[in-house]
Amino acid sequence: MKRLTSAQLFAAPKRAGKAKARLERAKLVIVAARDRAAETAQQCEVQPTMRPPTVLQRRRLVGRFSRKF
Repeated sequence: MKRLTSAQLFAAPKRAGKAKARLERAKLVIVAARDRAAETAQQCEVQPTMRPPTVLQRRRLVGRFSRKF
């Protein structure tokens, strides 16, 4: 993946077709952002989101389940 600096992204185009150059740079930015988003999504998918209950939560759960009906 090619990383562009902010100077490269937002610099004025050097060639005559300014609009075309801006569109090309915008496409590169979008592709790079999609790649980063995909990588981030894969990393978040791997990490577990469940945490063990805190002391207060455990006490509350024990209190609920220890009652007799």
